[in-house]
Amino acid sequence: MKKHAGLIWKTILLVLIFIGVLYWMNYAFNHSPAFRSLFSGPGAQTGAAIGKLPTGDPATLAMREELAGRISMFVFGGVTLMQFAALFVASVVIGRIRRSELSPALKLKQLENADIFLDVPLYIGLFGTVSSFLVMTFSPTSSRLIAYSSTLIGIIFSLTLRLSLNYPLRKQLIIAKSEGEK
Repeated sequence: MKKHAGLIWKTILLVLIFIGVLYWMNYAFNHSPAFRSLFSGPGAQTGAAIGKLPTGDPATLAMREELAGRISMFVFGGVTLMQFAALFVASVVIGRIRRSELSPALKLKQLENADIFLDVPLYIGLFGTVSSFLVMTFSPTSSRLIAYSSTLIGIIFSLTLRLSLNYPLRKQLIIAKSEGEK
């Protein structure tokens, strides 16, 4: 029960951090022209209308561009936060395998089975890239930011998980297994 309580508290903390990050991103989007320019075109920075729509309202196009920028920001934030969640889940799974009381051979089998958790950041990065193509119809500027950054973060996180968690544990278990066979 104590193990589950720790996991519950870590999950609650992670959710609160995610909410805080999304709140901060929304605040920065509303108050920082530099941050807003990452997700919107130059017209949305000033709030000026780029042109008139057939309705005759000159602010409508600028409002649409601002909305597209805000959607882009939340897609980017969501994909990035999903990457951190995948990192957290993989760390928990590998940690449980490391702390288990099983034989090295069984731990190696479990580690092999848990290999999918090390690839999840790559899949989330691919999801971010595909999402950027959907965002491209609204905001071509920010779609490149989403595509490149989500793919890059996915590669970095997957590589980090493999080099810092998987490789050392696998090496340790292979040595322990070979010593146990002697």
